[in-house]
Amino acid sequence: MSRIFVVTNDNADLKATLGVLASAGYSATGATTFEEAQRRVVSESPDLVIADERLGAFNGLHIVLTARAERPNTWAIVTTPVENRGLEADARSLNVQCMLKPRTPSEWLGPISRLLPAACVA
Repeated sequence: MSRIFVVTNDNADLKATLGVLASAGYSATGATTFEEAQRRVVSESPDLVIADERLGAFNGLHIVLTARAERPNTWAIVTTPVENRGLEADARSLNVQCMLKPRTPSEWLGPISRLLPAACVA
């Protein structure tokens, strides 16, 4: 079963997203602050990290780098509310998918199923 770690500042969005992912057969956990995510992402060793671009004063790519320091092959998606060519370039240089944040949690299922290798899906 794939393990997914979601980081977003919006608690309601996090809960809804984790619910959709769990219903789809993923093991999903998450955090609402950069600091909490930094502490937990390494110990939880996810297959996929999904992080918002802005996490307070920090960038979601920092969470990805933390996860990959422990597990280099971690898949990752960073989201942004509007097109951001600078973030897209930074994400591409790190082999991270950059995408507009889905309007509803169920819209995550398509991008996740295309990104995760078939061997990780429940």
